[in-house]
Amino acid sequence: MELWLLRHAKAAPNSPTGRDRDRPLSEKGLAQCDRLHDWLTHHMANHAVPSKVRFSPATRTRQTTEAMIQDLPVTTPQPMDALIGASTVDLVDIIKAELSSHEGLWLIGHNPGLEEVVAWLSRPLGWPGLTPGTLLRFQIEGSIHAGCADVLEIVQPKE
Repeated sequence: MELWLLRHAKAAPNSPTGRDRDRPLSEKGLAQCDRLHDWLTHHMANHAVPSKVRFSPATRTRQTTEAMIQDLPVTTPQPMDALIGASTVDLVDIIKAELSSHEGLWLIGHNPGLEEVVAWLSRPLGWPGLTPGTLLRFQIEGSIHAGCADVLEIVQPKE
């Protein structure tokens, strides 16, 4: 089973409403999305993108998702309120409920939860950090537990 985890691209420091949930992507974030979209376009020539795509409905994650999949033949992403402020336990529960071997799963969300679940899943255990716009591809065989995932690829928009 393939699991993809993507931290939203770089967000603006503030929103017009003053609410964190409404912060849009910054110019740097939009550029990161362009680079990630280019990678994804090339990636699709050799590998399938998970057919289940779930994203936090916060403005910055919605914008990241839209920019990543524009003009690509992928299924319609679904917003998931549970991804806003999701802890490691929340994310593990989401992964267990949503991940299936024939579809795979792509979650687009926020730190610190994503960074913590990456550290929990990855083999060997431990992870140095997850900067904005970083995408990780994992291979998981069997049940979901600490250290169950092999990192297949790390894609950072600065590359």
